[in-house]
Amino acid sequence: MTNPVRYSQKPVELPLDSWLLEGDPVPGCKVCTALGLQRGQARKQNDWAAACAAAREIRNHGHGHGGAA
Repeated sequence: MTNPVRYSQKPVELPLDSWLLEGDPVPGCKVCTALGLQRGQARKQNDWAAACAAAREIRNHGHGHGGAA
């Protein structure tokens, strides 16, 4: 028979996949510049959900090359 743990344990912290924060803003693009600033501020505040969302928007921004703008 096993003995279950009957006290609180420290939470498990999983590493953040670095690619979730990747994405290079296109020089001269106002949208990418704003998103890059948002991502930077979110990273400083350890708001990883907002940082990942901004990075995703940068990666998905079409820039007039057939993608969604």
